[in-house]
Amino acid sequence: MIERLFLLNLMKIHLLYPCFLFGISSLASDHSAPPGPSNSIDPLWQEASFRRAFTASYGIDARIEPLVNAGEKEVLNQVAELMKKEDREGAIAKLVGDSNLNESAALIFTLGNLRFESGAVEDALVNFERAIALHPNFRDAHRNLAVALVQQSQFDAAEPHLVRALELGARDGLTLGLLGYCHANADRSQAALQAYRLAQLTMPEELQWKLGEAHALLALNDARGSVSIYSQLLEQRADDGALWSNQADAYLQLGESVPAIANLEFARRLNQLNPAETISLGHLYLNEGLVDSAMECYQATLSGEAEAPFDKLVDALENLTRFRRWHEAGILVEALSENPRFRGRSDNDKGITSRLMRCRGLIELEAGDPTIGFGLVQSLVESDPLDGAALILLAKFQAREKRFEEAELLLQQAASLDAFAVAAWRELGKLLVQAGRYGDAVNPLRQALEREPDANLSQYLDAVERAAKQEG
Repeated sequence: MIERLFLLNLMKIHLLYPCFLFGISSLASDHSAPPGPSNSIDPLWQEASFRRAFTASYGIDARIEPLVNAGEKEVLNQVAELMKKEDREGAIAKLVGDSNLNESAALIFTLGNLRFESGAVEDALVNFERAIALHPNFRDAHRNLAVALVQQSQFDAAEPHLVRALELGARDGLTLGLLGYCHANADRSQAALQAYRLAQLTMPEELQWKLGEAHALLALNDARGSVSIYSQLLEQRADDGALWSNQADAYLQLGESVPAIANLEFARRLNQLNPAETISLGHLYLNEGLVDSAMECYQATLSGEAEAPFDKLVDALENLTRFRRWHEAGILVEALSENPRFRGRSDNDKGITSRLMRCRGLIELEAGDPTIGFGLVQSLVESDPLDGAALILLAKFQAREKRFEEAELLLQQAASLDAFAVAAWRELGKLLVQAGRYGDAVNPLRQALEREPDANLSQYLDAVERAAKQEG
């Protein structure tokens, strides 16, 4: 009995997965994605709790494990000796060359483990499936097949094997944690939360299950609970920028932008924010009126080693114009034009080209040469009559020059485009008020309000209706 248990343990003790790595998601990349397998530098299998889960006793329950005969014992002994010498290829060759391999679920399972450890995942999948075919209730084969499938991002295929392993008695943290990850990827956040919490019963120190719990809580709108978990993790891993970024997401869900900024700034000073995340931090600074800090973030992405997404930089430019920071917007648009990384980048993307030209036109209209600005925006409308944003911008310029009829026609054209209808109706209403046509202004303002309720617009409409009655 002891000898058999020892041999069966040998089948599992080498099930350590250098290919199965776990990591932490980051803010701009996609903090909405659940924590799970990635190409992080810290493989889960190196952690003590993981090793204990995989080297636990194999047991002697014939319901969930194949019986091992004398011939199989001898092969497993030889495999063990080769593995002691770190001769994995020799061990694999020994199993492949054995005449009993095709009929032995135990040998096929062991071969699958060794192949997976070697990085031959596709071959390992075939082995695990073959072992299950020979012994349908082979619990560890179900679990290890699921692990291999998760490593291949085949979550839907992995889930039933994890569930089957649990039905057959598996209660280890790895099985439960990976099931949580499958639930999270299927947007079943409540089920994911339960699985991650159960996983921590046997793997209480495993970072990934704690991250999974925090992510699930955030998805379930329990941002405060998520913040609490990240605070505990940061006490142990204060140099982990991704944890600071993830907690920032939770703070933002709570509407607490100041601690979110502090978190992201800390991650930035650790040099662990990517350019897109740094631009997002700039947006938060700008929202708080900290223009210099916002510009520092925006400009840092132009000079950093990592290349910033061009569309995100245009987002930053639009954000500056939205806050009417014309001087800073001018600096950024010049930096984009002069930077060799981005010169000509927008030529391949019509949408980016239009956005950039609109920003340039708006900067000229508001703080530069209005004639140049008018020409830029007019060229956009001429090249694309369905560019609603350009139509509205051009109408504003015409209204400023007291050319109300031209402005009205442009806004009516923009209002016919569903994506720009609300903005066009609002501007048309304001234009008609400016022209003293209060009665005519009521209808477009009301249409804008019905489509997109807004307290300030509602008060404005009330005032216009009163003026219309007095006018009548």
